[in-house]
Order: sequence, then C-alpha cells, then structure tokens
Amino acid sequence: MWNWILEHAAVVQAIVGLVTAVVWITYLNVFVESMRRQRRSEILITLGGDRDLGARILVSNLGLEPIYILDILLTCHTASGSSTLSVADRTEIDPAERTSIERATLQRPLKSADYVEIGTLDTLLNRVAGRLPGRRGDTDPTRIEITVAAITAAASGIVAARRVFDIRHLDDRLILRPKTLYAEQIRTRRGRQRIERQLIGAL
Repeated sequence: MWNWILEHAAVVQAIVGLVTAVVWITYLNVFVESMRRQRRSEILITLGGDRDLGARILVSNLGLEPIYILDILLTCHTASGSSTLSVADRTEIDPAERTSIERATLQRPLKSADYVEIGTLDTLLNRVAGRLPGRRGDTDPTRIEITVAAITAAASGIVAARRVFDIRHLDDRLILRPKTLYAEQIRTRRGRQRIERQLIGAL
C-alpha cells in the first residue's frame, strides 16, 4: 500500500488538497451564514392583555443588532377600501404634556431585547380617526396591518416587519385575532421598496 501511495503521491496530494479545500469552503459558508443570521433583524409585534380594543401592542427587537424605529404604519381595511397611515406620533397626548421625545413620538432606538408599547388598538384607531376615507359607518375596520419600519447598521436599507389582525364582533365586543403566530419579517427587496415608497409618500 505504501508503495502504491509513493507511486501515486501527486494524485494523493491533489485529492487531499481538494478535500481540504472543500472542508474549508464548507466551513467558510457556515461561518458566513452564522454571521448573517446574527446580524439579521428580528422585529416582533405582539399583543398584551385582552384581545379587544384594549389590547396592548408591543414592538420588540429580538435581533442582536440595535434598531431605530423610523415609522409605524397602520393599514385599515374597511368597507370603503384600505388606507395606510402613520401612527408613530402620540397624538392622544395633549401637546402641553409632550415634554419628552418618548411622550411625543414612537420613533426611537431599540437595543437588542428591548421593547416599546405603541398603544392599545383603540389608541391606534383614534390616531387615524378622521383621516380614513369613506362615509361614517363605512370606516369601521374589519382587518388591520401593523408595519414597523426601522434602520440598522447591519443593513444598507430599511428593515421591517408586519403583522395582520382580523377584527371580529363577538357579543358586542370587537375581538382582535392575529392571522399568523408571529410577525412576518419583510426581507425581500420588493417588499422593502414598497414600504420605502409608503414612507416617502408620508413625508
């Protein structure tokens, strides 16, 4: 066997080199993918408390990188159609009491594992009240979409997440029912560009 190896040393060396290269390429791919996962944003949109108009809506940053919330968009689907409006400004607070940035707007940085309560469902609907098109009575939403747009140092463009909720009537109560278990992370270029256009249109 040793004689065969010595006779074919060049071939054996080439095979060993090829196997070593494959191992290193595989390791490099695993390392790059691991780094990419660590720097990937993960924004949660969750409910706290009851699932009615008083449901508290939380936005959490589960990514390892800090994010800065640029805007929060509320899309209301009604009998008159659908409209997307910003709910980042805390208009329910009297202007005289907006003594800090936190009391005036929801635009802010979020460290990893931090969260912010963006308001109850009733509060969000009040922020867009009067701005929804259609006749009175036709503007009651049957479904809402909450989209959080943010920026992070790990990405060249915006990062975003969206969660959809159905609104149903149950014993004279409005019940909020999420369509998915957790928020959808918007990672495609087309999806992020669409949100960027919405943000630019709201300027």
